[in-house]
Amino acid sequence: MKHTFLFILSIMIVFNAESQTVRGMVADQSHQPLIGATVMELGTQNGVVTGVNGDFSLKLSSRDSKLAISYSGFLADTLDADLSKMMHIMLQENAAELDEVVVQASSTFMDNLESKHIEVITEAELTKAPCCNLSESFETNASVDVSFTDAVSGAKTIRMLGLDGRYVQINRENVPNVRGLSGRYGLSYVPGTWVQSIDVGKGAGTVVNGFESMTGQINVELKKPENSEKLYLNAYANSFGRFEVNANHAKEINDRWSTGLLFHSNYFNNEIDQNDDGFMDLPKGRQVNVMNRYKYQGEKMVSQVGFTFMRDEKAGGQSGFDFGDDFRTSSEYGFMNNTTRIEVFGKTGLLFPSKPYKGWGFIYSASYLDIDGGFGRDNYEGTEKTLYGNVIFQNIIGNSFHQYKTGLSMLYDDFDEIYADSAFSRQEVVPGLYYEYTYSPGEKFTLLAGARTDFHNLYGTYFTPRLHSRFQFSENTTLRAAIGRGYRTPNTIVENSNILVSSRQLIIEENPEPEVSWNMGGSLVTAIKIGDKKLNLIADYFYTTFENQLIYDMDANSSQLRVYNLRGKSYAHSFQLEGNYQFSDRLSAKAAYKFYDVRATINGELREVPFNARDRFFLNTSYSTRFDKWEADATLQWFGAKRLPNTSDKPAEFQRGVSSPDFFLLNAQISRGFRWGNIYLGSENLLGFTQDDPIIDSDNPFSDNFDASLVWAPIAGRMIYAGFRYKIKN
Repeated sequence: MKHTFLFILSIMIVFNAESQTVRGMVADQSHQPLIGATVMELGTQNGVVTGVNGDFSLKLSSRDSKLAISYSGFLADTLDADLSKMMHIMLQENAAELDEVVVQASSTFMDNLESKHIEVITEAELTKAPCCNLSESFETNASVDVSFTDAVSGAKTIRMLGLDGRYVQINRENVPNVRGLSGRYGLSYVPGTWVQSIDVGKGAGTVVNGFESMTGQINVELKKPENSEKLYLNAYANSFGRFEVNANHAKEINDRWSTGLLFHSNYFNNEIDQNDDGFMDLPKGRQVNVMNRYKYQGEKMVSQVGFTFMRDEKAGGQSGFDFGDDFRTSSEYGFMNNTTRIEVFGKTGLLFPSKPYKGWGFIYSASYLDIDGGFGRDNYEGTEKTLYGNVIFQNIIGNSFHQYKTGLSMLYDDFDEIYADSAFSRQEVVPGLYYEYTYSPGEKFTLLAGARTDFHNLYGTYFTPRLHSRFQFSENTTLRAAIGRGYRTPNTIVENSNILVSSRQLIIEENPEPEVSWNMGGSLVTAIKIGDKKLNLIADYFYTTFENQLIYDMDANSSQLRVYNLRGKSYAHSFQLEGNYQFSDRLSAKAAYKFYDVRATINGELREVPFNARDRFFLNTSYSTRFDKWEADATLQWFGAKRLPNTSDKPAEFQRGVSSPDFFLLNAQISRGFRWGNIYLGSENLLGFTQDDPIIDSDNPFSDNFDASLVWAPIAGRMIYAGFRYKIKN
């Protein structure tokens, strides 16, 4: 069965003989702009994503460059950058013409005209790994580190610039998402098959999105009604016994309205205990996750509204503990976490067709989160009600060299928590206002300066200035520099869920104060020609220093976790050098070295933060045959030694070393493409490396020495997986 689609690219090009900058717009057959389309300079890492009006501006390295344009649901195209006329390209998907279409665009790239350091991870990159959820979407990315938090709960956390993921603002389509009580498990609540692209920004982000970005900003763009497949089916299974089913559907209701439905479900009910310590290496789990949204596209207004529902259940601990068992009375040590999340969200934009630089936007979200769980004999219950709204106005001052965004925001959080015999509750009401100015006189220089003031009902006034700049010294060399302030309110219990799977006593010595930090640094991007190809190099350095930080002290006493506000210095130095090279049209590789120096004043001493590798190395290779019929990817990571919390006050048989050994992790995948989609087979932790004896005194989980929180490597060994992706395009 053949499916024919028309893809008309209306590209209005303005070319400056010296700048070699191509500007244009990408649209569909009905001349509606395609937002988020990828426009790449063929054979390079140089590319951009189209904006809200389908527009783009791309600096080319050569007059003879070709453009590679791709968009989910449409057939990708390559075309010469013919800068002398308006171009209309019509493609038809059939066997005769398929051989004529060959696109080799990078699956990750940096926006060269963006003043902030932002790496874009496209859907093509995400398919190089199973990417069951957001926590697994960074396996082929060098900038974000992912690790398990403990040996019982199965929770994964990210690190960026050497610091915990709680200092990264994680948004879903510019709406705050993984935060608050969902901070530890929230990454697993975003299915990978829903994701269209991920923007990974290092350093303080834009003030438009709030004050919580401290070390970085990750924005996840999901598949939308106008760009999702008519039908997308994915099934996945692995050797541990985990199964997943995903289904996406998009439909055009009429010429203005469209709808999209995203569905995800997973199930895992096996007891895996490869190290024979009596504890399940991974918790049992089951999840149902649904999103439905409707979009309206008019000449002067664009609007969308949607809702999500998610139910996630986990049961872990000692072998034999199951769903529905009461951990309070069970003879086995049990872990349980049942989470329900409901959200209504939307966006509305008012457009001015004659003035495309001008517009109003309103982003809103209302969510409810309920957690019912426990660890051993201690229960944990938590609810969070959140309201978020952001009104944005953008315009120019005189000409397009001077642009600005300004607006008002409101963030409301209502928290209620119960842990063991203690109750915690608070309400946060934070109205704010902001202004962000962009000076962009040409492709050589961009300055972005922003500031916002927020009025916190509990902690007073937050003033958040941020500055980003970009200098393009040549066609291949760009320097970026940034500085900015960030704030966040800590959530003591949730952020220490790993400690709760231990016998440690939680001692909160004083009322937690807001965490406040400054982040400064920059990056240098350049390209060196080797033969007829370019070696693309990115070097970045960022320094984060805290005015206040909530310290989680595991060193003072191995039977306690002491929590107190910073009493001294706390900082993080982060350096990364990354290179990628396209050896041929089919073979490419990227490698990175990362150095972290992360220290805080813990128990009166300035020392390295535990569980953080000072040195890391990353290598990814990709190979594909003609027309991507076969694709193979492999990722090797090396982790240097990590400092471990002090256990010298425990009995000798329960003590651990002062640091972990270094180790390697290898993941690999091979896929076979067909007209209807692809099938894939792969392995995670292919070398089978696991941490020896990860749980202290596992035979006596209710004793004073039990501790499952000292995890620095994988607990589960080699895992094999397979799946398929089936697509019917719109």
